[in-house]
Amino acid sequence: MSADTWTHAEKRAARRIYDAALERELAQVMAEFKRRAAAASQPQDMWAVETYLSKAGRDINAKYDYRYSVLEFVFARLLREGRIEDSQLHGLSDERLERIRRIAAL
Repeated sequence: MSADTWTHAEKRAARRIYDAALERELAQVMAEFKRRAAAASQPQDMWAVETYLSKAGRDINAKYDYRYSVLEFVFARLLREGRIEDSQLHGLSDERLERIRRIAAL
């Protein structure tokens, strides 16, 4: 099997892994947004909250890319950042898991 070929089962697992990681990260951003907004007491505090959201949005958009051609790199980054754990990668082939682990170790 080619590294570029994802089986139907791997695609289902990849979607589950990806969606769960994205949902967790978005929940963290939402919680931080609410904390910052609740703490805002001056007009300039609104702009600090807006700056935080803009940066968080850019970071998430740059990190989460569901194209199969880059998904191993996405999972490696999430693994390296602690956003997913090795145990959450079940359903991917051993060969693909090994590539993801090698990339994460770089």
